[in-house]
Amino acid sequence: MKIDKPHGNLLDYVACTVDSGADTTYRHEAALVQIELFENMVRNCAVAMFAIDAKHRVIYWNRACEELTGIPGSRILGTTDQWTPFYESRRPTVSDIVVDGEPDRMKDLYTVYSPSLLIPNGLHAEGWYSGLGGKRRYLIFDASPVCHSNGELLGAVQTLQDITRLKQIEEEQERLNVELKEALNQIKTLSGLIPICAACKKIRDDKGYWNQLEQYLEEHSDAVFSHGLCPECFREYFPEAAKPRKE
Repeated sequence: MKIDKPHGNLLDYVACTVDSGADTTYRHEAALVQIELFENMVRNCAVAMFAIDAKHRVIYWNRACEELTGIPGSRILGTTDQWTPFYESRRPTVSDIVVDGEPDRMKDLYTVYSPSLLIPNGLHAEGWYSGLGGKRRYLIFDASPVCHSNGELLGAVQTLQDITRLKQIEEEQERLNVELKEALNQIKTLSGLIPICAACKKIRDDKGYWNQLEQYLEEHSDAVFSHGLCPECFREYFPEAAKPRKE
């Protein structure tokens, strides 16, 4: 198999799988033209993707995948190092699991995963990943098998979607919802029947303890108190000062 282009050469790879007993040169050349067109479409696709063969060797690594991972195709083509942009040590990618036909391994390797909803024997996974071009990103992986018309497994293709911004918005919304719930809980503690002493004006809390009114309100709300005297109390405690001045 010949791989001499920066992103890999699907044309050469697929050509190697074409039956050498093709009945006409014309059909063979027409097929190669179609393959080359497909290769150009994949190379320039805005979705990051890579492909591996049945022996787990990288045979394609498109431009978007280079941009997302920070790894040029020339460095990774022909190797089994497709794990390097995502993990600190060697472990299977989703496409490797598809090639091995061992979907049960997903539960040991990914927190969020599921079978593909669209492609038979395809797999889906997602999560946070560090070190991608020096950034922490939330990625969605979708991998599916690639088979010959006779059913023989040729390899697998895996796409990568960066939804970091969307995930950050979701997490921020969750944080705001928690804060709102806490605020509503604080408001609810001041609603309903609140036992208060008719003499000293202490309030009984839900644990049965009696608290000063100020203390209770400060603990169950955002109220902050300042102290002063109303006119009646001022006259009671400072009668001389409250008397009208003689001119």
